[in-house]
Amino acid sequence: MEWEIVNVLYREMTYKRLKANPQLSTDWKKFIKAFKRSGSLKRTLLSQSALFFFLSFTLVPGVYYAKTDGSAVIYASYCMLPLIMALYGTAVTAQYAVSLGLFEPLLSLPVRVGGEYLSVMLLITQLPSVLFLLPPAVALSLKLGPVAGILGLAWALMGAFIGHTLGLLIYDRFGKASGGKFSGLKTAFKAFGILLVMSLFYGLNYLQRYVASHYEALKGVFEKYSMAYPFSVATVEKPLLSLGLLAVYGLVIGAVYVSTVRRLWRRVSEGTATERRGGRARLSLHSPALALALKDFKVATRNTSLLTGLLMPVVVIIPSLAGALKSGSEDSALGFVLAIGWTSAIAIDAVLKIDGRAFEVLHSLPLSLRTFLRGKLITMTAVPVTAGLLAVLGLSLRNLGSLKVFPLALLLPVATAGTTLTIFYWGIKEVALPQTTWKKMLLALLANGLIIGATAGLWYVEWFLSLPFVLLVDALLLWHLSR
Repeated sequence: MEWEIVNVLYREMTYKRLKANPQLSTDWKKFIKAFKRSGSLKRTLLSQSALFFFLSFTLVPGVYYAKTDGSAVIYASYCMLPLIMALYGTAVTAQYAVSLGLFEPLLSLPVRVGGEYLSVMLLITQLPSVLFLLPPAVALSLKLGPVAGILGLAWALMGAFIGHTLGLLIYDRFGKASGGKFSGLKTAFKAFGILLVMSLFYGLNYLQRYVASHYEALKGVFEKYSMAYPFSVATVEKPLLSLGLLAVYGLVIGAVYVSTVRRLWRRVSEGTATERRGGRARLSLHSPALALALKDFKVATRNTSLLTGLLMPVVVIIPSLAGALKSGSEDSALGFVLAIGWTSAIAIDAVLKIDGRAFEVLHSLPLSLRTFLRGKLITMTAVPVTAGLLAVLGLSLRNLGSLKVFPLALLLPVATAGTTLTIFYWGIKEVALPQTTWKKMLLALLANGLIIGATAGLWYVEWFLSLPFVLLVDALLLWHLSR
């Protein structure tokens, strides 16, 4: 019965998403074809699992060819992947699902903890990321024994569950309507808190790598901090200790999870209005595209779970920034700018989910697709461009040569974000919510990889040659998005 309800909810969410696309809603045959392809939860899980499993083989050499004492440590660092992916997917999709009114029909049913259905639907769609750790777990079992491999996979599942629970907490605590005199300040503190918490994960990974390189000297320190995830994953070498820690994590995170789910259902039952109270309507003097981008950020600031998605490109490149600050060289500054250009595309998921039910309102406005896409381009690039420019200015304090990459910090995120929007909206001629299929995302990543690779190659031939190339890409994309 529970699986049937979750499957129906997923199909309903897919149905509403497809209905928001006028290219499909006016063509019944296309709509049925698209719904059959993306409305099946089983089919979606199988396709995502196959993709993650295929990509996971890139992680095997790091575990298998490491020293025996270091293989568990390296595998532990990989266990951050399902945690971060589950956290991001849960925090962003929870707000989107609730904003569609997906759970309103359940309010009339005798369901005591209907929030579990929201949680299970979100968690199931994130579980394929655990397959990213399956081949590395096999490599771990070949190095340390089958028990270590099984425990390693169990810790990967625990990481996904921790990320999912943290995502629910972000939505429960920060994804609420904000209003009042100091709402902007509150949102700023919430966003800073999210960045701080997620940055701690990278701090743990840095400390973990340091310990791995000084394993013999700091073995006691390593054991002292084995309670902290992902350090705890390295205890797979000691099965009894690892099982005990898994049990403790299960009890603690399970209690937090149950409490959060119950609060979430009470919140869904009470409604999730996000409009600001009070305030006056004002005539906007901005261009339509800029006005749309400002609207997106206002919506995101009222629902911090969406703001998490917009901030994710900055969170992902924190290690690159740390490396650039440590080195201070021009090459490290270039590496940081290339990294932020690469990660700018991942905000597409949050950007497309900001509008939720608002597509009906957008369809009633004299709004063209090109204006809509330019607004979304501003939304996608505002955070990475600002972060990139500020970081390069900071790096230039140590090495003035870093200012050479300043133009790239402005232009490259526009190129990658514009490429992503172009791929997702290819063939769509009206304002709509496109299908966020893994094929489109993979194509966007490959296209952006070519742009970043060409930029880096031209830079190392003659640094100034990369600028006209990126300018040309930006010009072509802006022309395409404006015609």
